[in-house]
Formats: sequence, structure tokens, C-alpha cells
Amino acid sequence: MKKSKHTINTGVIIKNLMKELNLSNSEIQTAIGRKGSAMYKYFRNESIQTDILIDLCYAMKYNIFQVVANQLPEEFRNINVETQKTAQEQRITDLEEENKILKAQLDIIMKLKG
Repeated sequence: MKKSKHTINTGVIIKNLMKELNLSNSEIQTAIGRKGSAMYKYFRNESIQTDILIDLCYAMKYNIFQVVANQLPEEFRNINVETQKTAQEQRITDLEEENKILKAQLDIIMKLKG
């Protein structure tokens, strides 16, 4: 498998969050049902599977995904819900207008045909 050139080290994120939240390895291991050196393996890995990250979110009561998202480029964060909604509303209006025109054209064709 090809390694991504865009990496965010989730192992470091987990380690730093645990320190910041004052959580021990044993607390988290117990909460996620993992044994022994699991946390140390996570710390060493640059990437962690999503299901493990979800378990860690619940164990730590913290949105780790937000921390990851915040490390993405700024332009990735500028999704404006209102702009999307307005664009969708405009698209619906345009399609409704097109539908009226097509119905009128169909009526004309049916009258000519019949």
C-alpha cells in the first residue's frame, strides 16, 4: 500500500491529549478493552484505524477527529453551510423553472399532435 505524502501523526495526537487530559495508559486501555502495551503501539504509529480512534474518543470523552481536522489546510475548513443551502435552493428554483418550460412545450406538442 502506498503511503500518503499528507500525514497527520495520530499517535502523537493521542499521546499529547492523554497528557493534557491527565489520563493514564491503564485508564484508557481499560476503557477501550485493550491489553498491555496497546497504547504504546498507538503512540508509535503515525496512523491509527478509525474504529480505534472512535473508541479512544469515547474513552477520553474528546473529539480526536476535530484535532485531526484542525491540522488540515485552512481552505478545507471553509465549508459554509449557508452558502451550500443557498446554492441548493437556487438549483431547485432553476429546476422548477425548467420543469415549467418543459411542461409547456409538452402541452404544445400534444396540441399539435392531437
